[in-house]
Amino acid sequence: MGMLQSLFKVQQTSPKQKGWSLILLMLFAVILYWPSIDYGFVLDDKKVITENAVTQGGIDSLRTIWAKDSKTFQANVPDDAKIARPLSQTYFALFYDKNLSDEALQQRYHQGQIALYAILVFLLFFLLEKYFHHISLGLRCIVLALFIAHPLHVEVVANIKSADELLASILLVLSLIALPKFKKSTLSHLLYQGCMVMLSLLLFAMGYKAKQNILMFAPLIVLLFAINFFRILPNRLTQKVFSYKWSIGFSVVLGILFILLHRGANDNPLVQFYARDFLFYQNIQSSYTAVHNSFLGMTSSLEIIANSLWITLLSCTKLIYPVELVHHYGAYQIAVVSWSSPKPYIALGVGVCILCAMIYLLRSSPNFKGLLVAAGIFLLPLVAYSHIFIPLPDTYADRFLFLAVLGVLLIIAEAITRTSSKPLWIVGLSALWLTAYSGKVIQRLPAWQSDNTLLTEDWKQSPNNASILARYASHIKEDEDNKEQLYLNALSIYPNFFGAHYDLARLYYTQHRYALAQKHFNEASKLKSSDDIQYNLALCRYHILRSKSQSAYASNQLEDAIQLLDSARSIFPKDLVDPQYREMTSNLAKMHFEHNAHDTAYELLIKALKQDSNHLVYAQEGLNMAGNAKNSSRAVEFGLYFAPSRADDLTYWTDLENLAQGNEILLEQIKLRKSEIFSAR
Repeated sequence: MGMLQSLFKVQQTSPKQKGWSLILLMLFAVILYWPSIDYGFVLDDKKVITENAVTQGGIDSLRTIWAKDSKTFQANVPDDAKIARPLSQTYFALFYDKNLSDEALQQRYHQGQIALYAILVFLLFFLLEKYFHHISLGLRCIVLALFIAHPLHVEVVANIKSADELLASILLVLSLIALPKFKKSTLSHLLYQGCMVMLSLLLFAMGYKAKQNILMFAPLIVLLFAINFFRILPNRLTQKVFSYKWSIGFSVVLGILFILLHRGANDNPLVQFYARDFLFYQNIQSSYTAVHNSFLGMTSSLEIIANSLWITLLSCTKLIYPVELVHHYGAYQIAVVSWSSPKPYIALGVGVCILCAMIYLLRSSPNFKGLLVAAGIFLLPLVAYSHIFIPLPDTYADRFLFLAVLGVLLIIAEAITRTSSKPLWIVGLSALWLTAYSGKVIQRLPAWQSDNTLLTEDWKQSPNNASILARYASHIKEDEDNKEQLYLNALSIYPNFFGAHYDLARLYYTQHRYALAQKHFNEASKLKSSDDIQYNLALCRYHILRSKSQSAYASNQLEDAIQLLDSARSIFPKDLVDPQYREMTSNLAKMHFEHNAHDTAYELLIKALKQDSNHLVYAQEGLNMAGNAKNSSRAVEFGLYFAPSRADDLTYWTDLENLAQGNEILLEQIKLRKSEIFSAR
């Protein structure tokens, strides 16, 4: 009990206690996530590693990775979706070993994930030591233990691609640790402080190279620097500046808002993660209605704000304890909220209470900068991923709130220090909280073994999540009826879901249900047109017309059959010559011949031979038709197509000459063709 009391007394802990606390926290992080060491590559892991030739180049790829405008982080993605995260890709490339088996390679990367998580815990321990020294070691350890065990972090540690999140977080923490406390001192000490500021900014910039979302913490770095710099100004000047605090504060807020909302040349935001994008909503408004279960159904800025407030409140509840864990953003499952609902008002009221509580803690805190760090780490991710600034539909991935967890835990710890709670009560309640967190992690962790386990588990817990339904359907291999039903369910939740329309159209196409395939390709084209969709639409129309032509032919409606098949052939992609196209051309020629349009049939086959000269079936069919019609000139014309392969066959040349008997022009053509072939030899 005496040791417990000492851990909860501020500045009365020994180096030995700190050392053991740090070791136990890092060990807890390793043990909790050790089961993930045998998991496979999941989701985007493949795009950054197993399918990425640049990553697999290892050290030889570093020049390419760090080249200007290089965007090689993910493979097999559209050009407009390519991104550059050179520091993270460097980590993946240096870890890659082509001599290892897939199992050994997966294990190596998962070991790296656990090691990075332990390193982050190590650094957070010293961050709290620097900025929260007014909080007891015991309470700081509880904060870190709860941070380690928070269920939102399962995706970050178990998903190899999320090393970018860990690396960015590590560099942010290093940047905050390196930022010095400015003091009025000697010139040499001021130079040292200046160097540390430069180091802090360099570490922050490197974090940006790991993952761009570290940019959301830039206001915190700037604010801490401004506060530190303010301390070294002469007292007279500081008093003068302080007398204008409200004017300066208001101007700073206006300046920050201008930066957040400003859009520069080519409609590019000055700060990408803080880009208000109502134009996006306006442009797609014709495709969405407020009736749909989609955030993109908003019709005004006020409605966007209403939804943003409610979803941000839901995010805050996730930071305390997440009931459902979502690995994929754009889930389309939260119903539209407007100002006619009490939800945004509840969110606004709770938000005001939280902000007032934080302001109170800031004003009465013995360490203003420490609580400012906590508030920044808590609020800035919520603001950055708010739908006011970034147009993501409804819900978003767990990893987006990774560091926000630390902020809210530190604020709670700060509030606890203002009470007279006994250590035993704090430890007891924290142990229950920690047990609940750890249990949720242990429950969720096996889902990340593979794509199938992840999507199956997500489908079970989120049956109304359109994105997860469609993803789960795409991984079903054999049960096509279930696959179809899942896509239809996804579209009933989110009728304008491009991916579900496209994948369902592909499914129908493989089942030869061309009318349904055409319907969903058309819907996909309305949402996002592409050459690939137009190509598939052409194939669908071709199959539909061809099927109608066959039905007309079977019903002895020869004229209709010819017209339909001719339309199908004109639709068929011009650059594609395959057995279907050849069969269709031959059938069309035969129909024309049956319809007594002999010359039309001959010309169709000759045109096909010019396009596809190696397919001598056309020539044989033309020869047979000409023979049946006793048309010797056409028979010779088609017969000459066989000349290169029958040059030494005397019977072949004799038969041609017999067909041309009495026609000097045809005999001259045969003689000329024979001469061309033998001279070419």
